Amino acid sequence: MAPDRSADADFPPGGAFRHGLMLVAALSFLALVGVLLPHGDDAEAFRELVRQHPWHRWGLALLWWVIVVEAVWGLSQAADGWAARLRRLVLIGLMPPLRMVAATSTPDGWLWIPGVGWRRTGPETSIKMEHKLAVPMLVLTLLVVPVLVLELSLGDSLERHPRLAMALHLATSLIWIGFTAEFLWMIAATPQKLAYCQRHWIHLVIILLPLVAFLRTLRLLNFGRFFRAGKLLRAYRLRTLTSRLWRVMLLLDLLDRIQQRHPEKYCAKLERQIEELNDQILVLRSKLTAFKRKLPADEKGS
Repeated sequence: MAPDRSADADFPPGGAFRHGLMLVAALSFLALVGVLLPHGDDAEAFRELVRQHPWHRWGLALLWWVIVVEAVWGLSQAADGWAARLRRLVLIGLMPPLRMVAATSTPDGWLWIPGVGWRRTGPETSIKMEHKLAVPMLVLTLLVVPVLVLELSLGDSLERHPRLAMALHLATSLIWIGFTAEFLWMIAATPQKLAYCQRHWIHLVIILLPLVAFLRTLRLLNFGRFFRAGKLLRAYRLRTLTSRLWRVMLLLDLLDRIQQRHPEKYCAKLERQIEELNDQILVLRSKLTAFKRKLPADEKGS
């Protein structure tokens, strides 16, 4: 019987200190990205100041360099094939925050969890991660309530309070960072990644909306034509639409997380989802039977 290596701090290669250090680096990179994204209509001046400040660019560059160098160094330590190692290297190089949950030295199917150690990915680890993150994420999502209250009460006058606008922007940035980190951990813990994305599409929308708004705004402004009124107006309207939709998604997710704290209601919701899945299975079986009837006799036998 093979020994249980899930609690072995040296398997896969790399100790807790190294992975903890890279976790901090990846999370710091994610934070620098999050504070730059538009999460609302306010703090535009603050975001522009951050974007143009040298420490922000140098911070991103330094963290990216550290993460990539460590990923290249870890190539020789992995126990699986070179194709898998190089795939992880490319993914981490393109998306440095992935270093929180993946490493070139870590074979597929293993996950290092702070304070827990090595665990195999699968339903058991996924459920444990979900329970571990439930309360912190509920508290973090609750931040959207005071943000909405302040935005609705102050309205356009929020522009005359730059420090408050900056505080609201940092609060929404923290929410985005938390959602992104949670999604990365959960998607790494479950082997059924596509199914997880389908079940948690609201989380994907919350993560992707600010990114899409940021990229679209950059394209509309076209950098060198920043002061063209038409493009500024289009960018503002786009930012307003995405920020409102982002807050709606946060409220929907908040309601779902609150519902999970009430076992009776959440069990009823899960039962409805199971019934819907059973109905879908029946439809698929009917389609399969219908198409099998169209097959030639020799293909049916095979």
